[in-house]
Amino acid sequence: MSAAQRRRSLENSILVFIFSKRGGSLSNSLKLSVAICTRNRHEDMRKCLKSIFGQQGISGSAIEILIIDDGDTEEAWLEEVRREMPSSMELGYHRKKREEAGLLKSRIYATHASKYEILLFLDDDVELEPDYLAVLLQTFDRFPDAVGVGGVDQSFSCSLKGRLLMLVSGRSRLAPGKLSYSGFASAMNLWNRQKEIFRTEFLHGCNMCFRKSALRDVEPVEWLNGYSLGEDLYLSYIASLHGPMVVNPGLKLVHYGSPASRDKEEQVAYTKVMNHYELLKLRTGITPFRYAMLLWTAGFLYAETALKRRKEASSGYLRGIRALRGAQARSESPGV
Repeated sequence: MSAAQRRRSLENSILVFIFSKRGGSLSNSLKLSVAICTRNRHEDMRKCLKSIFGQQGISGSAIEILIIDDGDTEEAWLEEVRREMPSSMELGYHRKKREEAGLLKSRIYATHASKYEILLFLDDDVELEPDYLAVLLQTFDRFPDAVGVGGVDQSFSCSLKGRLLMLVSGRSRLAPGKLSYSGFASAMNLWNRQKEIFRTEFLHGCNMCFRKSALRDVEPVEWLNGYSLGEDLYLSYIASLHGPMVVNPGLKLVHYGSPASRDKEEQVAYTKVMNHYELLKLRTGITPFRYAMLLWTAGFLYAETALKRRKEASSGYLRGIRALRGAQARSESPGV
């Protein structure tokens, strides 16, 4: 951890201490379920778990950790992890059936398997700053009506040129908590620049915390299978129907983005187009303007990857554009 990170962590720890001294229910009322949905990334997950075990300012709290596994984990590995775990925490392991594989299905599984109302989803390749969980509870105490709270990936950075390209391509907005008109969440490139907690339409899938009651209507959908690109936007939308969500820039973590890939680049590009189409249908409906914006964004991504000679990605975007046009044509046909 850098000197700047240590300083920020100390500042937040002081705030947590002050809050608890003022009568807040911070350290004595935390009942939290932490779900890590994974598949065969044990080295990454070990680092994630260690960052959870090292959390500060949460004494007296009840914390359960659930590993929701689409892969294979040996009992000996789990026993090693349990020996490192603080006595105040408990670890549950859930191996899913192969026919139930998929990230969204793992999220839904966690809502049923977890004990507590507050459910934090973490990617297996993140590391939390030492005060993350304490600040998380502070945020829920400060915003009791919030149904979702998210933090900010400290490794995510974007240059001025990059931010302009996000705007021009239709992937971003000037407001950090707004989805773009084509349904993309690239306004997240502004999150590291924020100083105050802000309302948001979406949370970042690598760390998103919900009240389980806000996810009671979540069901599997056919277009979110396997890697489930966009499932965080889907969950965010369902939760937002029950109340506001906020992002706290004081909730800090690092998302390393494991090199252990989930899908091929061509398939990721294709689903990026079509899953955003499905998300738009769900959130706002496909108005002519929304459809035009999504087509523009997809065309921009195709041109960008083609110029960079990323053949698999450009092929996927082109296939997605064709599928998008076909889906829209069918939806506009009489009797559909």
